[in-house]
Amino acid sequence: MKNSRLFEILYLLVEKRAVTAGDLAQRLEVSERTIYRDIDALSAAGIPVYAQKGRGGGIRLMDQFVLDKALLSQAQQDEILFALQAVLATGGAAEGETLSRLSALFRREGDGWLEVDFTDWGSGAAERENFSLVKRAILERRLLSFTYYSSAGQKSRRTVEPARLVFKSGCWYLSAYCQTRQAWRVFRLVRMEGLSLEEETCPPRKPPERLEAPQADGYRGVDLRLRFAPSAAWRVRDYFNPKEITAQPDGCLLVACTFPEDQWLLSFLLSFGSQLEVLSPAYWRDILAEELKKSLGVYET
Repeated sequence: MKNSRLFEILYLLVEKRAVTAGDLAQRLEVSERTIYRDIDALSAAGIPVYAQKGRGGGIRLMDQFVLDKALLSQAQQDEILFALQAVLATGGAAEGETLSRLSALFRREGDGWLEVDFTDWGSGAAERENFSLVKRAILERRLLSFTYYSSAGQKSRRTVEPARLVFKSGCWYLSAYCQTRQAWRVFRLVRMEGLSLEEETCPPRKPPERLEAPQADGYRGVDLRLRFAPSAAWRVRDYFNPKEITAQPDGCLLVACTFPEDQWLLSFLLSFGSQLEVLSPAYWRDILAEELKKSLGVYET
């Protein structure tokens, strides 16, 4: 208990630079006499703390103490604070306290200098709550159950042994051993609903070293050649690897890529409307033409 109180006193001194014995005693719920004994203990341990009398006085730390003890360059401090800010953006409450304390230790302003947000525009508290639940399941090694919607449009209830959270291509994924399929699977968090943290624990499993693209059962890929209008350039740059894109003299963009052949691909291609022409394979031109006829029929009716 005393060691915890000594650390709290040191943290407050680093943060505020000067605190009265009365304020410390009230905050830590001990007597001022105990506070002075703690200050003596800190001083005996080599902490340059001293008491200053008079107006504006109080218990103080010598200037430069933090910089002398940190042994970290300004760039290294920035890297640590950035990493903590990034973790905090995922919804980690404990990391917020750590960030605040390290900002004080480094004598750096932790609020306002950087903002990291991994969520989509318009996402709400539910997404952060799901992320927090998945993170808890991983750390506590507990089974996680949820309803999942695959890119093929299939809905299923899964129970998994969660292993790793991965942020890739602007999305969060869970790498987990699926007890339903008896194999390693990758799940996109935004497609998970009805998350339930089970009481049953699971043994530690080492996930695959390399994260493979999530593939539905019976996966089949298709090689596409696409031509996009200049007005779609910003979306093309968002979704495709620069190596897949070839700019044309007229401003159009040619894209050669491979995608899973499923319902998601159809929706994705249709989302470009008249900005996209599928050059090959020919049967995908027919698929899109047929789908567009169905859409036109809805509005003609």
